[in-house]
Amino acid sequence: MLRQCCRVGLCALVWLPGLALALEVGLVTGLSGAVVLSGPQQAESRALQAFSKLHDGDRLILPEQARLQLVLFHSGEEQVWQGPGELQVRSAGITAQSAALQPQVRQLPKVLVKQLAKTPAPDGQVKAGMVRLRSMPSGGTLESLEKNYAQQRKAALATDRNPELYLLAGYFELREFDLLQQLLTRMEKKSPGDKEVALLRSLYLRAVNNAKMAAEP
Repeated sequence: MLRQCCRVGLCALVWLPGLALALEVGLVTGLSGAVVLSGPQQAESRALQAFSKLHDGDRLILPEQARLQLVLFHSGEEQVWQGPGELQVRSAGITAQSAALQPQVRQLPKVLVKQLAKTPAPDGQVKAGMVRLRSMPSGGTLESLEKNYAQQRKAALATDRNPELYLLAGYFELREFDLLQQLLTRMEKKSPGDKEVALLRSLYLRAVNNAKMAAEP
């Protein structure tokens, strides 16, 4: 009986991280203005950061002139919201408190959304096991990654950073850390002083260090 209980307990421990991942609804890919985040994942309300993962139950308060760009993992939609207003994050998507508040929406390719979901989050709550899993190639190659990126970059606006987010996540997954650093440097030169690019660099440097530590015997 005790052995069976232990097996059940171990299964629960394995299953719980998957449950936590399933609650991730989307990723913030662009942000301007002091947007406030609250919800079950937060001990208290705080300022939302770019590249944060949004979870079921989160609440977002957008002040006047605020702009929030996000990608929903389930639907593959990119949504851009303009404040003022209040948004509720649910597993099925995002709803506004006021019907007058409506987003600009476009559909993103599935392969792009899949990679965007792997962007490191500012909360830093990435377990070593996840780092090992994410650092393993999932059937893609460097050649196919860069070919897909070139196609996305050609079709995107110059101000659209999604193709670079796709390429960064792919380089990380393939453990092409030198290429990842070179891309970040090019992004910094293209947009000097950009706070989101600086945040991306810090997030990926931390993720790379964690991945290297996890790979050590």
